[in-house]
Amino acid sequence: MRTSPEPTGTIYDIGYRRYEGERLGRRTAIGAIVGASVRAVFGLGRSVRSKWLPWGAVILAIIPAGVAVAIKVLAGDIVELYSYENYLWEIGGLLPIFVAAQAPELVVGDMRHRVLPLYFSRPISRLDYVAAKLTALTLSLLVLTLLPVLLLFLGRVLAADDVVAALGDEIGALPGIIGNGLLHAIVLASIGLAICAVAGRRAYAAGAILAVFLIGSVASGAFQELGGALANLAPFVYPLAILDGAREWLFGTSVAGSPVAGADVPLALYGLATAAIVAVCWLVLFLRYRSIPT
Repeated sequence: MRTSPEPTGTIYDIGYRRYEGERLGRRTAIGAIVGASVRAVFGLGRSVRSKWLPWGAVILAIIPAGVAVAIKVLAGDIVELYSYENYLWEIGGLLPIFVAAQAPELVVGDMRHRVLPLYFSRPISRLDYVAAKLTALTLSLLVLTLLPVLLLFLGRVLAADDVVAALGDEIGALPGIIGNGLLHAIVLASIGLAICAVAGRRAYAAGAILAVFLIGSVASGAFQELGGALANLAPFVYPLAILDGAREWLFGTSVAGSPVAGADVPLALYGLATAAIVAVCWLVLFLRYRSIPT
């Protein structure tokens, strides 16, 4: 009777090698999140379909500046469609749409797919993650809140007969332009991410963001029509009106179409309201991400 041969085999060491290269650390990790988030907002590296809305919003935000510069070139100072102060108020409808469409891209997916514990394992903390996402959305919003007004500034200077004299006349507006753009970007990013952080789905987050601004706009208009004490309350139910009041408090010059022009309240109240909005939004983000386990 034949006996079967003894079983033979080979043992391979397939263990992982330890990483012995340079460890870039926390700062590089935060920068990577910011960069990846900005790319996600604008659909870079993704399908053409994901680029339509963000880049369409950027183009629509820039077009009025181009039209205003063209009119200045053709008609001089006879017609002025937009000023540095009223530009963001006039294109304000684009800003909530952009935030509602793109803010959920940054945080809702990470929560739904339960990848946050991987982020928080090391080397970044919850605060680092939130700060990176806020920075990314703020930088993305600056393309809408700052770039068009800077183009209007450059167009006015370059369209003048005496460029040097025009630069001297317009340079004083730069602090207000940059400050107003940053103010809008930071506050809108904070509102958008705070809402997204508590929403379970992208559709819910987008709908909630649009509802805040749409309902606020309708209520503000209704309060203005009713007049009296309600006219003084009108700006405080609409986030963009609060921002316009804070801009006027910081940099001066009222905007005719804004509810702030019809309200008889101290401008410092708009600054306090803006600070309160940011504080509440950051508190929501802190509490929401603190509850996520590692």
